[in-house]
Amino acid sequence: MKNKENTIPKGWQIKTIDQVCYNLDNLRVPISKDKRIKGSIPYYGATGVLDYVSEYIFDEELLLIGEDGADWSKFAESAYLVKGKSWVNNHAHVLKCKKINQVYLKEYLNYKDLNLYITGGTRGKLTKGILSKIPVAVPTPEEQKKIAEILSCVDEDIEKTDEMIKKTQKLKKGLMQEFFAKNKENYTKIADLAEVFTGGTPNTTRKEYWGGGIKWMSSGEVNLRRVYDTKKTITQEGLDNSNARLLPTGTVMVALAGQGKTRGKAALLEVESTCNQSLAAIIAHPVALNNEFLFFNFEYRYEELRNISGGEGRAGLNLRIIKDILIPVPNMLEQKKIVGILSAVDDKINIYKQIKRKLTELKKGLMQDLLSGEIRVKI
Repeated sequence: MKNKENTIPKGWQIKTIDQVCYNLDNLRVPISKDKRIKGSIPYYGATGVLDYVSEYIFDEELLLIGEDGADWSKFAESAYLVKGKSWVNNHAHVLKCKKINQVYLKEYLNYKDLNLYITGGTRGKLTKGILSKIPVAVPTPEEQKKIAEILSCVDEDIEKTDEMIKKTQKLKKGLMQEFFAKNKENYTKIADLAEVFTGGTPNTTRKEYWGGGIKWMSSGEVNLRRVYDTKKTITQEGLDNSNARLLPTGTVMVALAGQGKTRGKAALLEVESTCNQSLAAIIAHPVALNNEFLFFNFEYRYEELRNISGGEGRAGLNLRIIKDILIPVPNMLEQKKIVGILSAVDDKINIYKQIKRKLTELKKGLMQDLLSGEIRVKI
């Protein structure tokens, strides 16, 4: 039976959260960071584990959902299960299921767009009172169990794929440590191996400078690692009337500034482009340095660059810092061999990520079908 507006499948009931769960919010205790005693007990907040502490306030299976600071969009996973010993702060609601399968309820809450129930301005809030009255379509216990089992199977596959991604990333980190942190006596300054400069921004009030056929890159686009296209383009006139410069394929780009974790990240241009002044463009001297070898060097040194430039906040890098970076320079044959190994590991990581994306889309489709009642499970 198709689930139409204001109807539910035959045999299902509409219940509110307070009818199927106990709310244990009164037992939550926030601990400021400076007062937490380190331990092995997970300390949960709105979106998951924030820290590990030495004591616990719960020791059972519970369903948590962000009270504030969460993403309550459809499929955003604002609800999550915890098992065993735990400590929960005041940014996550604590539910104990009494008349509903807890996995089913978790999936149902993540399937729904809960933004309809959020109050407040910039930092929205899902209040305890509103949470308690959220309606839930409740199948028979047998159907709940079957739906939970189907979705949990996909979750297990996603978790296994995640684990493979992490293991392969750990392998890559170890390889980069081996390749780029040895032979320190053979280190050379970037300035001696490459041309280093920054870009520019055409006058934003001049419409004739923008929207042309020349790609123009900004710092946020380094997050792609390999840049095949850019969000903005400029005209030849814009290029001629700015400090921007056309960069060849293979140029290594490093973010000198940027929001979040962008600063210090590197990307490799896979297309001709220009860039703005928040990026360092590094063109390797081809006889001395392989551009992909240089790119992996910068990827390895990301945390180092973050620390050099002041860590978090509004700190920044500059061209002098980039030019003075010392890197190992084996012979060109060795550089290409290292690039081949790291590229192969990258390919493996990308395959696992593609598998995870497909599994995630599969789960979304199953949630849509099963949690709406459009497709009924066989008992």
